[in-house]
Order: sequence, then C-alpha cells, then structure tokens
Amino acid sequence: MKFLRGGARGRSIGAVKSISVAHIIAARFIAARIVAIAALWSALAVLPAYSAVTAPPLLGRASADSRQAVIKAAESFLGAPYRLGGETKSGIDCSGLVYAAFLEATGIKVPRTVRDLSKWVLVIPRQDLVPGDLVFFDLEASVTATSVPSQTSVPQNAAFLSKADHVGIYIGEGIFIHAASSGSPKGVIKSSLSEAGWKHRFLFAGRALPASALSGIAAEWGGGVGLGHLDSLLSSPFVSLRSFNGWGEFSLPIANNFAAGIRLGIAWDRYLGVVRVPAELDIGQISGFSLFAGPALTFGSPVHVIATGGIRWSPLLFSSGAQRFGIYAELRYNHYVPLAGQPDNAVADMNACVSFSIGFRLRSVKY
Repeated sequence: MKFLRGGARGRSIGAVKSISVAHIIAARFIAARIVAIAALWSALAVLPAYSAVTAPPLLGRASADSRQAVIKAAESFLGAPYRLGGETKSGIDCSGLVYAAFLEATGIKVPRTVRDLSKWVLVIPRQDLVPGDLVFFDLEASVTATSVPSQTSVPQNAAFLSKADHVGIYIGEGIFIHAASSGSPKGVIKSSLSEAGWKHRFLFAGRALPASALSGIAAEWGGGVGLGHLDSLLSSPFVSLRSFNGWGEFSLPIANNFAAGIRLGIAWDRYLGVVRVPAELDIGQISGFSLFAGPALTFGSPVHVIATGGIRWSPLLFSSGAQRFGIYAELRYNHYVPLAGQPDNAVADMNACVSFSIGFRLRSVKY
C-alpha cells in the first residue's frame, strides 16, 4: 500500500512511499483506540438503545400482497378455542395464531412466542398500522389509566419490548384478530383497539411484511469533523479539528441489519487545504460496522484524490417513527496522485492520506 506525503497546511503534497511495519502497528493501535472510545460513548447513552431491526424482517421473502393472505388465514381460525401452546383449530394461543397464519399464507415459519416476535418485528408507531401488521399488548397494564401514551415515538429498548405478553393481527378499521385466553368469549375472536381493555393495554405495533414495493428504502444525512493528525491521536484524543464534512446516502436492506447504499459527500480538509467530493459504495451493518470505497475528486490543490475507502462504526441510538438518529466514527484512507520532487517522509504521508472523524447521522426509513 502507498501513502502520499503531505506537510503542514499550505505545504505541497509529496511523493508516495511504502508504509513501514511500525506505521501499520500504529494505525492498528489508533483504530483500536477509536473503537474503544466510541463504544464508551454508546455505553454512556442515557436514552433507550435503538433496535437493530430497520426493515420488515420478511422483506425480500414475502410480498406486500401476502398481507391479505395472512388475514384470510387468521380469519379461518375464528371460533377456535384457546389452548396454551396450540397451533391448530382444535386449540391455539395468541402467538400460535400468528405463527399458523403466516405459515399458511407465506410458507415461512416466524418466531413462535410473543417475546421472540416482539424482538423480531420492525417496531412502528400505532398511527402507521396497516392491515397485516401485528399489535402487541401488555396485559399487566392498568385499564384505569386516564390517557394513552403517545405512539409517535416508540421506545425500542429490550426492557420495553419485553413487556409484551399478547399479540394479534391487525385487519383494518381499528380491528384486530387474536386468541383471547380470558373473558367472554375466549378463543380466536375479533376485538377493537378502541375498547377500554385493549386501548390502555396497547404497547406497540410491529411490521413483518413489506407495505409496498418501496419498503426498506432509506435516505440518510449526516456530517462530522476530523480530529487532528493521526500521529497526534497516539498521545491525546484532545486535538485540533482537521476537517469538516457532510453527506447524503440512499440504501436498500439486503438482510436483517445489513444494507448497501450509495453515499455522496463533501469534505474540507484544513490540513491539506483541499475540498474532497467522494462517491462511495457503502455496505455493512445498518447499526454497527460497515465498509465503504469509491472514487473521489479533490479541488484546491494540483493533487487529486482518485479513490477513497475505509471502515465506519455507526450505532443507531434513538428512534421516532420513521426517523432514526445515531453517531459514527470513521477511519478513512484517501489515495492521492503523487507529485514528484519531495523528500521522503512516511509520517507525513500517513497524515495526508489517513484520517479519523466522528459525527452524527439521521436515517429516514420507508417501512
């Protein structure tokens, strides 16, 4: 691998030289330190951690047309008696109804228990419910509450999701079908979300099937700052700002918590005195680690960036409706076209080509 040489701000950028083993070790040390610091920031977050599910889990495996088939399959169980652990018309429980209806309509085995379903679905606000979504309840909740919690923003931490102990299938017009274990009548029935008993016990809605052909498409925006020179990070994380950047991205999910997207950005590097415009393919975890690479242009210098790439750690921390907010830490390598006539300096080459930045991201999902 080659690194381009560059000195202090305003100094011309020099020739590419091979990086030494010592600098590889130093770079690995820096990367490990970066990850440790970023993990600490996440651990200190005071708001609920964001669920890794950012698209309907059956996206790509079942179509939006499957929703009516699921509802039809569930309605075929109407009148079936309640039986804990049951999955047939001779006796069935609430999660068994979901399991049996999805299996009959799609041929796919979904999680069998309420607890597993609550962690499997894409959590959505109540007002976004469409027929075929799932509705989750906390049967231990008081029915004497004077108000219903807002469903514009749904907490998605494990403690909140684990409160769910009952599930049904929403069929539209405020009605859902479920297997009731108590009351009259018991068994598979239809109920209204506006009934007092269910209105105050409603916990959250969950999406398993795509709602349209556009489900899963996400747009992201963000920006951040670069922190000093990499060699200075070895001695202290409190360094001067090196660069400022902003970007936008469109992506599609390819698996649970994995996506691929195209990101366009712009960055001003104070150290080199240039403006970079990268176009990157970004692939990896939606909430976690991802890799990126692509071409880039540089303005403000006779030297041009021909490629950029690196690794990004970007946990999503908060959720509100279709919006997700998070932070990121990024280790990037920019490959420059070298200029001849400069003395060798491997440290300056590394400082010119390798950069570390932190920032924020806002993700809007079409679920």
